[in-house]
Amino acid sequence: MKIHNSFINQTRSFKQQKKKHIINYISKYLFKICIKRQMKGLIVALLVISLVACDQNPIFLNETYYSGYIDVTKKSNLFYILFESRSDPSTDPLVLWLNGGPGCSSLLGLFEENGPYKINNDSTLRSNPFSWNSNANLLYVDQPVGTGFSNASLGDLAKTEEAVRNDFYSFLTQFFDKYPQYAGRKFYISGESYAGQYIPAISSKILEENNPKINLQGIAIGNGWVDPQYQQPAYADYAFAKNLITEKKYKSVLSQFNTCASLIKNNAPFVLTSLSCNPPYLEIVGNPPKFNVYDVRIPCQGSGCYQAEDEKIEKFTQRPDVQQLLNLKGKKWVPCSNKVGEALNHLAQRSSTKQLIETISSKIKVLIYSGDEDFQCNYLGAEKWAYNLKWQGQSQFQQTEYSNWSIQGQSLGKVKTVDNFNFLIIYGAGHQVPMDQPESALIMINQFIQGSFNQKQSTY
Repeated sequence: MKIHNSFINQTRSFKQQKKKHIINYISKYLFKICIKRQMKGLIVALLVISLVACDQNPIFLNETYYSGYIDVTKKSNLFYILFESRSDPSTDPLVLWLNGGPGCSSLLGLFEENGPYKINNDSTLRSNPFSWNSNANLLYVDQPVGTGFSNASLGDLAKTEEAVRNDFYSFLTQFFDKYPQYAGRKFYISGESYAGQYIPAISSKILEENNPKINLQGIAIGNGWVDPQYQQPAYADYAFAKNLITEKKYKSVLSQFNTCASLIKNNAPFVLTSLSCNPPYLEIVGNPPKFNVYDVRIPCQGSGCYQAEDEKIEKFTQRPDVQQLLNLKGKKWVPCSNKVGEALNHLAQRSSTKQLIETISSKIKVLIYSGDEDFQCNYLGAEKWAYNLKWQGQSQFQQTEYSNWSIQGQSLGKVKTVDNFNFLIIYGAGHQVPMDQPESALIMINQFIQGSFNQKQSTY
């Protein structure tokens, strides 16, 4: 049960737009008392009452959201923003989204991919009908410390995945204490790219701690960087399959990538693997890039290949009213933090499969999905590491054929499932699947939460 007590200071401003005046009501404070009850028979087993600040504001199109900072060390914190489900926030699951990098802000996912909004050219918002909070409470976190709007003292920058997962587990325990209405709620972790390193590390930590407040049900990794031993040589395979290189060039770079993979397999120092792995990659991609490594169908535009979209986020978050609403204290947003990336760069060839196998073995649902137009973490590399993943269902997975994944006769991709392990390829999407195929991405996450990939229409 939720009771809203509103203490609202409203200011009115008028501006000319299409020769008409529009009144903007800006809500500064809205408080919500969240009461959670857990019943067993006729006995009240638990009653938790907490006062939690939330907002509903025209700037954010009156979606109910919570935002703030949670300290994970004395001098470092993680910034988060949570959006309530548009369906049934009191019972719908909690879904966490993490971007990769390392060091890239999850606001990229919020505003460019699967969040409630898209940003207009005039730094206002429009609603995203395919937002993942259609049927789930949706949480975005800038992590590790120092990423996006999160803060980090120099000594607190994470240099290992152990540090990443410990900081994030600290965040989660405090988050569920602060928002007890989500404690014990079905919880899913999702993300893309370098989150293929983050998510297995975090999920294994959650499983180790066995905290009843954190009811982890599944993880979803999109176009993830998981096992470079297999993903590095796939650059050559994918480039040749997409006619990005000639057969002669293919043979040359594949030979170099095979040496790279051998060094990774034998745990060679990072300096040696870099000297072996980077040159063939640059031979294919070029410097500056000859194509968009995140979507080979389109050109790379500016820094990060999506500079225009990234600049929209920067401009929106620099609006004084947005800064005030989110308590950003004048901090400037950047898509990816160089300091965070540099601190973790030596782990670029690390495999996260050990922790991923631990998660699969726990019977937690696992989804690996890939857009077929992505070069950077392409589906051929994902197929190779998934084929070689040494878990109890490996043999059956290797023998299982793909099934067509379609909705109402329209083919959206192909999928194969063995036990709790799902592997999905989505057609017509690049690295950022929810950006390129938003409807398919929403159907995907809904079906994953519901427990099966099928050909029935999913609710969205």
